[in-house]
Amino acid sequence: MKKSSPALAVLAASAALGLAASPATAGGRHHPPSPSPAPVAGEVTTVAEGLLGPLSFAVGRGGTLDVAQSFTTLLTRITDGGEPEVLATAPEGYSPGSVSRDRGATYYTVATGAGTNDPVANITLLQSVDRDGTVETIADISAYEFAENPDSINTYGFEEALPAGCAAQLPEGIPASPYTGLPDSNPAGSLPGRFGGTIVADAGMNALIQVSDDGDIATVAVLPPIPVTVPAGIGWPDCAVGLAYNAEPVPTDVERGPDGALYVTSLPGSPEGGPTGSVFRIDPATLEPELVATGFVGATGLAVNDNGDIFVAELFANRISVVPSGSNTPQLFLEANQPAALELRGDALYASVDALAGLPTGPDPEAPPAAEPPAEPAPATGSIIRIELDDNCGGYHHHHGGADRHSGDGVRGDGSEE
Repeated sequence: MKKSSPALAVLAASAALGLAASPATAGGRHHPPSPSPAPVAGEVTTVAEGLLGPLSFAVGRGGTLDVAQSFTTLLTRITDGGEPEVLATAPEGYSPGSVSRDRGATYYTVATGAGTNDPVANITLLQSVDRDGTVETIADISAYEFAENPDSINTYGFEEALPAGCAAQLPEGIPASPYTGLPDSNPAGSLPGRFGGTIVADAGMNALIQVSDDGDIATVAVLPPIPVTVPAGIGWPDCAVGLAYNAEPVPTDVERGPDGALYVTSLPGSPEGGPTGSVFRIDPATLEPELVATGFVGATGLAVNDNGDIFVAELFANRISVVPSGSNTPQLFLEANQPAALELRGDALYASVDALAGLPTGPDPEAPPAAEPPAEPAPATGSIIRIELDDNCGGYHHHHGGADRHSGDGVRGDGSEE
């Protein structure tokens, strides 16, 4: 994001607002007219605990989990019933994220300095670690962003410059005039590419890119600005409330559907505080983004099964929603506390929950002491749960990020990751 906080800060700030859940609404949809039955959540089991910031993970054979603990420097692997092992460690001051698996290797990003708009401070790299534990840096994503700045084609912010008196009352960092996309890199999700390489959703770049195995980078799509009306109660001055504002789209995850298209979640930047999260579909022929559904409260992760059902993690609504294939209406799939990342494997949906537990925050010296502890204390760490999917979709639950490279358009076709 530009002229706003980096993705992690957006999560923390929005969570602090205590946003109430509100129903998601639909946009355009590329699906058959006859809706299929919505997937139903079955048995839920916890498969990993004690995680700090599990904002991205990948599922391999046998339910092996590769997890970026984004509040630390650790990329960890957790096998069924086993203790976590460290796959890789990011440099001090960097956060790991954007995890995917392919051909026995784990791909991930390390990032620092998001939101600074400074090429010296803002460094993001795509790396891999193979079966032997060898770590390789594949590409410097931030260098591409500062050279190309794909979303400079977008105009964000207020539609007209605010009067000086109103502008002086805006929170720090909120521009009073329209602005075009500024260089900023903050990768949030990744997916194995169709013919090699890796698709990366970059929340700072407001774009999807493809990184080849040799480290070459090309822009796949730039998400459009998100038109919103400035709401009251978010700390902006009354003179700004009710004005039109074009928010940065902030892509947070990317997956592929059975139609060969990429699907992307969007968690718009400032103004924070409303149900403006969306899912976009990137048309495989034109690479143009089209709106699938909107109204999500903190859309941070998604998964798409073979039937075309789209699962969406709503971090700030404490739920996982599903947009059934052939439908334009998101439905509640499962209530879960702070769900962040989603992955499909076989007939199960995996989700990281309590994703903000353990978020590093400084003490507030002006905060009054709590009168009494809460009845149910918040968990100190995050977890990953496994949700069995009842078979009312004819068994079409598999994930489209798989291990071969012979179908699709920048992602994969067989539905299974290594």
